[in-house]
Amino acid sequence: MSIFSRIISHIKAGFSTDQYYKSMNRALMRLNDEYTMLHYPYYRKDNDSFYDGQRNLTDFCMSQLSSIKGKQVLEIGCGNGVQANYILEKYSPAFMTAIDLNALNIEIARKEAERLDSNDIKFQVDDAQKLSTIKNRSMDCIINIESAFHYPDKASFFREINRVLKPGGSFLIADILTKPRKKSEFRKFWKRKMHFNHWARHTYEDELYKADLHIKSLSDITTKVNQGFQNYRHWLKTMKKKNFIDGLFLKMYYSIHVELNMYLLRSRRQYCVIVGRKPF
Repeated sequence: MSIFSRIISHIKAGFSTDQYYKSMNRALMRLNDEYTMLHYPYYRKDNDSFYDGQRNLTDFCMSQLSSIKGKQVLEIGCGNGVQANYILEKYSPAFMTAIDLNALNIEIARKEAERLDSNDIKFQVDDAQKLSTIKNRSMDCIINIESAFHYPDKASFFREINRVLKPGGSFLIADILTKPRKKSEFRKFWKRKMHFNHWARHTYEDELYKADLHIKSLSDITTKVNQGFQNYRHWLKTMKKKNFIDGLFLKMYYSIHVELNMYLLRSRRQYCVIVGRKPF
C-alpha cells in the first residue's frame, strides 16, 4: 500500500470501527514488526514499550481472577488474538475459545495461532450480545477486555454471560466508562459512527445485578492507564523507520491518537475492571 493510501486509510479510521481496527493493526505491525494487543497500556516502569504496557494491563486483569489453570475460558472481543495467545501461554487454561465480531481480526488471529502452533485455542466470529456459537453452561471463566464499550445492548451481553457460564463461574470485564455530561452534536455523531456505547458506573452495576451476576470487585485503574500512555514518546523514539515521510506521518497519527485517549481519560471517561461470578 502506498503512503498516500495509508494516509487516507488512517483518516477514515476516525469514522469507522472496522476501518479503525484495520488501520490500527497495520500501524502497530509497522511500528513493532509484529501484531500487538489492541488495548490500552498499564504503567509499571518508565521504559516499558507499548507492548510491555499492554501485557501489564492483561497481567493486572488476570491477577484479579482466581487461577484459570485447567479451566475452560472464553475471551469475548478477542481482537487480533494476540492477547488470547498470551493468556494461553502464561496462564495455562485447558482450552480457550476466543470470539470477535470483526472477521478481519479473526483472520489475523487464526494465522497467528497457526504460526505459533497453538492447538488449545479456537478463534471464531460471533456477536457478544448473542454468543450463538457458545453452549449453555460451558465456560468456567469469561474475559472481556476493552470491547464492551462497542456493544449497543450490554444488557443482552450480560444475560449471555450468565447463560454460558457454569454455576459459580467467574467473569472479568475491563471497560471504559463514561462520566455523565452533556455531549455536543458532533460527539454524538462521532460516537454513533464509531459504535461507542459507554455506560456510567451505576448503570453497569444495576444491569449486572438484573442479569444475576454478582460483582466481587470493581477497580478504577484510570491513573495507571494514563501513566502508561505517557510513555508514548519513548515508544516513538524506538520505532523502526521505513522511510522519512511514512515515519513522520505514523508518528503524527500515533501522537494524536494517544493524546486524545489521555484527554478523554482525564476529563470524560474512567477505566474500570469489574470482576464477578455467576451464583451456584
